[in-house]
Amino acid sequence: MSSTTRWIPKWNIINIEIEGKQIEVCYDEITKLYACPYCTPICKKGGIPEQGSYFFNVDDLKEHIKAHKLSLWIKSKKVEEEEEEEKIKVGEEEEEEGEE
Repeated sequence: MSSTTRWIPKWNIINIEIEGKQIEVCYDEITKLYACPYCTPICKKGGIPEQGSYFFNVDDLKEHIKAHKLSLWIKSKKVEEEEEEEKIKVGEEEEEEGEE
């Protein structure tokens, strides 16, 4: 038997109610964590996510799902991506200058 340090979740799909609407979310039997179905959609297919949002209790998950309407982290992520793209451009320009 081989051992691994890689997380291999055992997902169960459960329904929770948020503002009168039923939403399917993922619950990992191994870690006892809930995964946001919007941040971690692969969990619904039984996959192993590379990233996502995880919660120890349903109440925190519900608040997180409600916050998706505001998209606060998407805006900050977009700014981070733009900053990263700018760093890459500056690095490429410096390389081109060094070649001349």
